[in-house]
Amino acid sequence: MWRHIRFPLARLLSRRSLRQFHGLSPGAQRGVSLVVVLAIVAGIAAVIVQPASTSASLTNLLYNGGFEQGFTHQPGCGAVGSGWQCFTNGGAVHYGFYDDQWDRVVAEGSHSQLIELNTYDIMLGDADRYAGIYQTAPVVAWEEYTLSLKGLIRTTNLEGDPWRYRVQVGWTFGPYPDWTRVTNWMDVGWDKYYLRTEPGAFNSFTTRLRAEASHVTVYVRVWKKWGVPEEELDVNLDAISLVGPAPHAPQHPPILPVYGGVDPLDPGFSAQPPIEATPPIYLIPPGVCAGPNLVYNGDFEGGFNAVSIGHVGASWGYFTNGGGAEYGFYDDQWPRVVADGRHSQLIEINTWNRYPVDNDRYAGIYQYIKGLHPGATYEFSMKGLLRGEGNEDDPYRFAAQWGFLPGYSGDWQAVSNWTEMNLGPIGARTDPGPMVHYSMKFVAPASEITLFIRGWKKWGIPNVEMDFNIDSVAVVACGGSGGPVAPPVVHPKPPIGECGWAPDCEELFPPIVQPVPPIAECRPGVPDCSALWPPSGPGGACTYGVRPGDTLASIAHRYGVSLSHLIAVNNIVNPDLIFVGQVLTLPGCSGVVAPQPPMVSPPSAGQTYVVRPGDTLSQIAAWRGVSVDYLCQLNGLKNPNFIYVGQVLIIP
Repeated sequence: MWRHIRFPLARLLSRRSLRQFHGLSPGAQRGVSLVVVLAIVAGIAAVIVQPASTSASLTNLLYNGGFEQGFTHQPGCGAVGSGWQCFTNGGAVHYGFYDDQWDRVVAEGSHSQLIELNTYDIMLGDADRYAGIYQTAPVVAWEEYTLSLKGLIRTTNLEGDPWRYRVQVGWTFGPYPDWTRVTNWMDVGWDKYYLRTEPGAFNSFTTRLRAEASHVTVYVRVWKKWGVPEEELDVNLDAISLVGPAPHAPQHPPILPVYGGVDPLDPGFSAQPPIEATPPIYLIPPGVCAGPNLVYNGDFEGGFNAVSIGHVGASWGYFTNGGGAEYGFYDDQWPRVVADGRHSQLIEINTWNRYPVDNDRYAGIYQYIKGLHPGATYEFSMKGLLRGEGNEDDPYRFAAQWGFLPGYSGDWQAVSNWTEMNLGPIGARTDPGPMVHYSMKFVAPASEITLFIRGWKKWGIPNVEMDFNIDSVAVVACGGSGGPVAPPVVHPKPPIGECGWAPDCEELFPPIVQPVPPIAECRPGVPDCSALWPPSGPGGACTYGVRPGDTLASIAHRYGVSLSHLIAVNNIVNPDLIFVGQVLTLPGCSGVVAPQPPMVSPPSAGQTYVVRPGDTLSQIAAWRGVSVDYLCQLNGLKNPNFIYVGQVLIIP
């Protein structure tokens, strides 16, 4: 610091200046001394107040972190703060995102983001359910930033595990967000839970991070650990900020190729391809399939999620076709059935102690994959084996298959390109052969696909078990046709006021059509129910034979009985496992009821869709690009988990 005042002070105190100083009168000497002191003080002060050199000013880089700039309706979630995106991991729980304006759950301003997870009307809720929000912001690479937020946790159940609800934050670098790839989740340490109707004080959390790229995505998620029924979790978030140096000029996330050296700081590089221009091709040497694996957790080392019939690899969905068989999904850690690492996905179909049993039983997993180049060639590969017990005389009794659909769809029955994989001879359940590598090339039909893998137990023979182990699943680009292209980040436009009267609001909030009350909600004694219900007597009961596509929920809804009573009367241990031909007792009526098609009201507006086996309301909502809540309102559904095969839904 002193170097800034060394030379002026030296000039003032030079020998010549001192001689002249001593020649002055005492009054003049005092005046000059005062001037010198003031000059020294001014110089020191100038150094002290001089700001340190910095490449950028400190700024909150997150838009609408206080949720005062409005909310937008996002399909599958609800009202999410403008500028933020939402995510959930689905499963047996209801999700809700809301603009909360209750002053007791707002930390600053007049709004907070409410995230709800509840298990009302769900008997077997799933453990480890997540819901959250995220936002991508441009930053200065290798600078340090401070992430802060406030929140509180409320519930309808104050009893139980004191750590059963958690709030976590995490971040990824680069312009392309994916919450499933976050590896640095950090617990915010909010351990106090309040009654839903009696909230307390907000908690705060602050941490620091160093940017490793020109963009960072911040994620905040709510974690409900246990599938306890009839329980609601509410988490309010507010005052979220990411403070640090702001870029000198606005930076737009470039579309970076996976291969090759493109400089993201090149001012001539456009964030979007030219209009009507063909997307660039990034060449790989001919005959080579290489590059990043587009499948997340393909080696199953990234963990498993608990589901109603076992454990499924994180970020994978699962499916079965029910019927006369038992199903199981497992985290297999037996080294003989693991190709890489310590885990593989085991899928089991068995008919132990089952009668009758069905042919052609399927069980599998699927994953939504993004970042492909339409028309490019890719290679699907995996390692696996088939083993089992029973019916050993038939060497083709089990099979393994894969297929895909363009875009996102969990409808495995819509796959028309199932391809059988040669995994070698079927081994003994307790003495398997080696894990076999399988690969096949395909042309990407779109930039996003859903990949399906399934095991097939062909024959309805009792006391047979099929075990299908899956590991090292990969999708990589191949030479000669280009590599994968990551989609650009789409930043939502600023909200239009409160979006209650603006002309563009219909895209966010489509008009709700009042549905005609469905006749299907028949109960004994209600007019027009005679076709379903014969005259009942005290203590009477009906029987019903299960047909293909039936579920307990659809049977209970069709005949107007309580699902819990149906389970109790028939002593059913697992409500997800019923089989074709099984005879169920229907409480509250007499005689034998022949299976009847469900009665529905004619649609009042829009198109219609007939529910097929395996459908869920969330899948149908995703296909149409609307929220589950909107479909429920449109069709008068009280519980989105209860739809049945043959039901006619009104869709926008």
